[in-house]
Amino acid sequence: MSPYDDDDDWVGTPPEGRYTRDRANPDFWWRQRPVSIAAAGVVVVVIVVVLIAVLH
Repeated sequence: MSPYDDDDDWVGTPPEGRYTRDRANPDFWWRQRPVSIAAAGVVVVVIVVVLIAVLH
């Protein structure tokens, strides 16, 4: 018996909650834009902080 239980070595049916290839929708991930919006927000905040520091 192994000293630990390694569940990553399963073979056969995938665990529940997984989508099969025919149900997958890769376009869903292509349409997501939250990272670019968040990055733009961070850039604006950094510019405002730098302007406040320079003008003070």
